[in-house]
Parts: sequence; structure tokens; C-alpha cells
Amino acid sequence: MHPSQPQKPSLPIAPVYPAKWVTAILIASVSYLSILSFLNAQGIHASAALAGGTEGLIYLACLYVIRRHLPLSTIALCFCTFAWLLFAWLVRQAPDVKGLRDLLIPILFLSLGRYVSDINFADRSLKHISYLLIAVGLFEVCFTDAYANLFNTFSFYARIGGISEGGAMFSGQMLTLNGYRPEGIGRTILPFVFGPHRASSLLMEPVAVGNFSVILMAWALSKPWAEMRKTPIFLISAATLITLSDSRFGMMMSGALLLLRLVPVRMLSRLAPTLPFLLLALVLVMAATLQSDGDDLVGRIYRSGVEVLNFDWALLMGVSNPLPNYGDMGYAYLISRFGAPLAMLLIALLFLLPMADPRAIRFRALITLYIFANLAISGTSIFALKTAGIAWFLMGVLVNRPPTMGPAPGVISPIIPATPLASTGNRA
Repeated sequence: MHPSQPQKPSLPIAPVYPAKWVTAILIASVSYLSILSFLNAQGIHASAALAGGTEGLIYLACLYVIRRHLPLSTIALCFCTFAWLLFAWLVRQAPDVKGLRDLLIPILFLSLGRYVSDINFADRSLKHISYLLIAVGLFEVCFTDAYANLFNTFSFYARIGGISEGGAMFSGQMLTLNGYRPEGIGRTILPFVFGPHRASSLLMEPVAVGNFSVILMAWALSKPWAEMRKTPIFLISAATLITLSDSRFGMMMSGALLLLRLVPVRMLSRLAPTLPFLLLALVLVMAATLQSDGDDLVGRIYRSGVEVLNFDWALLMGVSNPLPNYGDMGYAYLISRFGAPLAMLLIALLFLLPMADPRAIRFRALITLYIFANLAISGTSIFALKTAGIAWFLMGVLVNRPPTMGPAPGVISPIIPATPLASTGNRA
């Protein structure tokens, strides 16, 4: 090469990732309960230990994939978080495995998404999972008896301790409790087509299907408008799943997410960190000024808020012993289990993540709205692996995506875009 000719710098090689492993982890996180339920219906009896052990294998697989790509900041956060949990356990004089597991999911799947950092792969994976859920959901509503015989979700949840056998709505019930709208409440979407039945698909519960549809909607709405118009498949899939599961939460959140999407990114980046505290304040104000014992939107928000208003210092700090069971009261569950200091620290760290572009900023804001709106009317569903794993993986994919070289054999990696330095040469 002539000495006067500018030399192009070598391009950085980003880590490549084993696509088959990542795909298997994502599909397993969504479908592992339905697989166990199928085996239970075929005579291989399920148990809480079996379900927990299967989850543990998924976490180990996730850790195996990212073992050499965990940032030091993530490792330091894990040590600090687990040190606080250990302190709380010592005060309570009892370990809290559920709390530890609830924090493992965002740590592992966010790290997995950061390692992959490939939007095209995330799009394909989300499409395939959505198609699978829709296909099984349609099979369930069209051939309900066959689905019930194959999975018998009521028996499965009774065996792992999620519900009691005496809680059935009618004799011989084979679908999970919220698989039917109670008499007097009725289905909201197309009741003349589906009756009181709500599809659970592979997620085993209509509530989980509704939550997945909101995550799908957030992913779609985070895209630029032009891209959404060209590929509306995510919006259509989300609407289909909301319809099949008769998710009222999904319907309300669709409107709320669309309104938040209209906020300019610069304003959104300032508004998003306040959403958790604004929503909690709204819950507490409603609990202080209203009173409702009904199983409706206002009633659920009231019960969630009134428990927090009655907290003493031990519950606020997350060191109460014994730890109360707050069921469908999400904010009470979150604060009592982790303590207000740790909860606020985790919220702050969420907004310290280096988001790469406006789309990433939008997705973080939309998912934040989903999480803290869900806590107002539900309990632990945002911590369920079958939906939380996907949500945190997608968040990780959008965090600070690096430029990369082409894929190596047997693995997948995004393609590096041209940079000004590469196109003009090194002029130093």
C-alpha cells in the first residue's frame, strides 16, 4: 500500500451469540408450564418442586450462555442486591427463595438481551412465539374439550399448589379458574362468539396472554411510525391475543401505550422515570378517597393501595417477619418483599441503562408503564417467567447496541453499519 494512501482502521468484532441456544431459552421460558401440564394430564404427576426445578434449569441455561459476557456493573449489582436480601432474611429469620427468583429473571434475561443485541433476531423470535400462541389459542377456542383433555390446566395448578381443588366454578372443571368469566360479569370481547371462555394458550392463564399482548404492543409501538405501517404484524398479533384472552387490562393498556407513544422522545425521557411514583401516588390517593370491595378495576386498586397505607416501618423496609401474603396487591407485594430502598434503587438503575436510540427510550417508557400499571391491579404476574423473561430480553436487546462484524459460522451477529471513520480513513 502506498504510504500516502489512507489506511482504514480494523472494525471492532462484537461478540457473537449461539442463536439456537437463545431461541431454545426463549421458547422454554414461555412454554415450560404448558409442557409440564401436558405431561401431568398424561399421568406424569406435576409438583411445585418439578415446576421450580424446570425453571431453575432455564436460569442455568441462560447463565451458561452469558457466563463470559456479564458486565462488571451487573456482577456488582448482583452482589449488592443479594447482600440486602441476605440481611432481610437474617432479620426475618427465614430465607425468601421467591424474592431471589423474582430478581434473577430481570438480571439474567436483561443480560441475555444485551449479549444478543440484535433487533432482527428479537423480531423473528417474537413473531414465532406470537404465531405459536395464536395457533394454540385458536385451537383452544375451537376445540375446547380437546385442549382441556390435553392440558387439564385446572388439575396442573391444583397439583403445584396454585389453586385448591375445591375452588372450581363447576363440577368437572378442567381449565384454570380464570379461564371463564364468572356468571354476572361476562365476557367483554365478542361474547356471542366465545361465550364465557377465555383462551390461555401455552401461557396457561388468560392473564398471562393479556400481559404478553401488552409487551407485544409495546415492542410494536416503540418502532418508528413508518416501520409500523410497513409491518403491522405485531399490532395485529397483539389485538388477536387480547381478543382470544378477553384481556380487559390489554384493552386499557393498548390505549394508554398509544397515548404515551405520541409523547415526543425528549419529553418522554424526562417523564418516564416519574411514572412509577406517579402511578403509586394515584393508587394511594384512590385508596384514601374511595372505598370498593368489588372485583373490578377500582376495587383492585383500592385493595392494593389500602394495604400500603397501613404499612409499618418493618414492611416498608422489607424486613417484616413473617412476610404477609398479598395476593393480587402488587405494590404491597413489591415493597414488603424487597423493601422501599431496594425498590427505588432498582427503578433508578432501570433508567440509568444506556439506551441506544429513541426507539429504546420509547420501549423502556412503555414497559415501565405496563409494569407499574399491572402492579396496581395484579399481584405477581409481572414476575412470571413466561412473560417477564421475554420483556426483559427485549429491553436488553435495545440497550446500547454495539457495531459488529458479520456472523461467524454457527452463530448469529448483527451487521456493522458504515462509520464516518471507516469511510474517510484515519487522518491522524
